[in-house]
Amino acid sequence: MSDNTPSSGSPLTPDEQDKLRELTTQSWNLELAISGVAMFAILQLPDLLESLFNYLRYNYMAHTSGPAATLPSLAYSLIRATCHVLFAAFLANFVMRAFWVGLVGLLAVFPSGIRYDHIPFSTPYAQKRMADELGPLDRYILWLDKRCNIVFALAFQFVFLLVVIALVYLLGLLFYLVVQPNVSAPVWLGVKMVLGSLLVVFFLAIILLNQRRIRETPRGSQLHYRFTKVGQLLFLGLYKHTSYVTNTFYSNIRPGKVIQAATISMVVLFVVFFLEYSNYVLPMRGRMSLFNSRHLYSASIDSLYIEPTAYDNQRPEGAFIGGASIQSDVIREPYLRLFIAYPKALDTLLEQVVPEPAWSDTLSSRGRRQQYAIWSSQQIKKLIRITVNDSVYAQPDLLLTKAGSQEQSGWQTVLVPGNLRTGHNRLGVALQDPRKKEADQLATIPFWYVPEP
Repeated sequence: MSDNTPSSGSPLTPDEQDKLRELTTQSWNLELAISGVAMFAILQLPDLLESLFNYLRYNYMAHTSGPAATLPSLAYSLIRATCHVLFAAFLANFVMRAFWVGLVGLLAVFPSGIRYDHIPFSTPYAQKRMADELGPLDRYILWLDKRCNIVFALAFQFVFLLVVIALVYLLGLLFYLVVQPNVSAPVWLGVKMVLGSLLVVFFLAIILLNQRRIRETPRGSQLHYRFTKVGQLLFLGLYKHTSYVTNTFYSNIRPGKVIQAATISMVVLFVVFFLEYSNYVLPMRGRMSLFNSRHLYSASIDSLYIEPTAYDNQRPEGAFIGGASIQSDVIREPYLRLFIAYPKALDTLLEQVVPEPAWSDTLSSRGRRQQYAIWSSQQIKKLIRITVNDSVYAQPDLLLTKAGSQEQSGWQTVLVPGNLRTGHNRLGVALQDPRKKEADQLATIPFWYVPEP
């Protein structure tokens, strides 16, 4: 598919050169506007990204361990880290360009710039040294203008990087969601081995073909170009656009300096990614930031920790429920309105525990749906075990529902326990796998019962 981007090396006509010169001189105001809008948009991305990630995690992620759980978390942290670096790049451009505008205005007021021989409270020697070190104001304005343009171009390189990462993540996620559930375990293992082998072969070929003695041979030169074209597929249609920026830097800056700048950029991105992953993903189990720990603070036990999303009156609008929730942390009425979350990962376990029976072929579609609904309700009542303090609810009356603005799937019931004591109480929700002796705890919710006087 062709586009309108130029592909030939034909020089610009005089009219085109004048147009380009005019656009170049007026680009600073567009840079300020674009940088401001971009920073505002980037500030909205983390919340949107977190909401999307939670939606995928609760509704589509069928595994909570292994690569299927780790890769989305890594991609989530990498996209957030890229957003932070991107915001810093646009902020730097905005500040530098705003400073440049101030200097241009200052030069308009004082066309002669800095008059070093008229600086008061200074010796002639100091005036000469400052003139040599700082130079004229107009030259510094031109130097700063070039740096602003470079930073702005690099910021858009990070935009392209963010888009590519997001697209690769979505393709990988679709691959896991569509292919893995529809093939057997041996086939899935074979698919992963084949893809991994192809990836290793590709990178080894790139390393070999970049060796100078191989690259300079006629055959090696052709293979190098072909593998480079294959590598362009990783950019998912953005290669041509990014190449204008990248190749401009490559062809005008010394190779050593380019490698140094690229290394610094990757190190910065990796450090931000590590901090992001450590601060947002790893503490999810301990509910405490890695860099904001406390000596006597351990939230690894649910019964000793107040989770705001476990209470309807404390849960933020649109937040997902982790395991289960009740109406409040302080209960005044003698009943508990309980919601138990039903994430996709739990569904994978339930398919293994209670496989669907073979229905009669004589049943109509409507009759089969009714039989399945009755059967599924009976099974989940056998599997879910609810406790309030020391009392156990055998086969609780659970009804399917969707909670919150996210319409989170789950079960709901109303408990009327007779053993509530004034003060601290505890509600537990567990899954009793018939294959195990001990139940798997899904949620433990502490609450306080303060009856109406």
